[in-house]
Amino acid sequence: MNFHLSTFGTKSLQASPVNAMTAAFSHDFREGIDINLGVGYVNDETIPQEKLLACFAQVLQQPQVYRNPLNYGAAEGSRNLQAAITQYYSNNGILHKADFENKNIIIGANGATSILDALADVLPQGIVITADPFYYIYTETLERKGFTILAIPEDEEGIDVNMLREKLQNVDIQNISFFYIVTINNPSTTQTSNARKREIVQLATELSKQRATIIPVVFDKAYEDLIYDPQSEIPQSALLLDELQVVVEVGTLSKIIAPALRIGYAITHRSDLSAALIQRMSDIGFSAPLINQEIAACFLQQYMHAHRAQVLEIYRNKAKFICDLIRTHLAEYVEDCVGGKASFYMYLTAKNVETHTKSDFYKFLSRTTGVAEIDGFSEKNPRLIYIPGEMCVHKQGFMTEKGGRQLRISFGFEQNATIERAIFLLRDAFVYASQIRHR
Repeated sequence: MNFHLSTFGTKSLQASPVNAMTAAFSHDFREGIDINLGVGYVNDETIPQEKLLACFAQVLQQPQVYRNPLNYGAAEGSRNLQAAITQYYSNNGILHKADFENKNIIIGANGATSILDALADVLPQGIVITADPFYYIYTETLERKGFTILAIPEDEEGIDVNMLREKLQNVDIQNISFFYIVTINNPSTTQTSNARKREIVQLATELSKQRATIIPVVFDKAYEDLIYDPQSEIPQSALLLDELQVVVEVGTLSKIIAPALRIGYAITHRSDLSAALIQRMSDIGFSAPLINQEIAACFLQQYMHAHRAQVLEIYRNKAKFICDLIRTHLAEYVEDCVGGKASFYMYLTAKNVETHTKSDFYKFLSRTTGVAEIDGFSEKNPRLIYIPGEMCVHKQGFMTEKGGRQLRISFGFEQNATIERAIFLLRDAFVYASQIRHR
């Protein structure tokens, strides 16, 4: 007998493409042999273990400041952490303390992902407007929850608003649920410019006024703390551009401090949406573990400035290293390569080679060509996992064909020697796939 599942539960029986791919690869993953450039892990060298340990001790030793840190917290989050985030924003000129008046800082139950998931629970099912390529994990979740994705290609400043306006002429605006904009896009690393943020907010404001209910714009700024290119524009908070209170900003400490803290937060205007989000946090077990929140608050206040400078330097050097390798060894096979200014991804578009999971390129790197000399004899030769572009573009969108020739590689976690080995494997895969193509 089978369980009687909800619609969402039934759709969850089938693993997402990325889940299925990584599961097939990881069950016999060999450390030191196989290479994982698929999962977006942060670099271990950027996780400040000793300072976090010092913060842990300080939190436990100062009960007058950090009350009951090993007990349950509140749904809306720790006041210490909210104050520390406010100070962090103020110190970095993102928002001033006065800008936080009439706003809520909501701490997620389990990182920024829990806030995004909560938004999908409290907002009505409908059309979600996002860039193409898109953040494949969240968009796949939204589709299972019954939302429809309207994916619009991006240019060098973010989602193409002119193309979006054209597309909206054939859309019933009553069916729009919300905008979802990743400000340093995952996978493409495109930085949404301040001018483009203003255009997006203006468009959402116009649409909201037309239908007489607010269409939220969710700016996911997960990687804005990791802009290490000194020539890049300093990002402006979209909350400063917001006359109608349509903006929700979602941030995280996972990329800049440590993922295991599971600290994600949303900054919203005080509204029925923020009240619903806080209740949703209560429903699923309050905000993040209070001890984690207090450690994060302590770290932000005492160590963050110097720590962020160190993190940016580490990723700047790693980005230069991989960019040089790609330029030297892959240039003849790659039509376009973006990345190296923020976050820890490179997004490549091949000239003539397909990269999807049925492609010769993928089969070479997963060692499933059926040719023993390539795959291995008694055991598999070194394998490499990446995120195929086909999983990052809308299946009925404008970018489908191009997505079949794209791939995202994550350079944050692996050491430079391993990354160099990975580039050589990618080159060998390009050579193999090109030879098959010309037969």
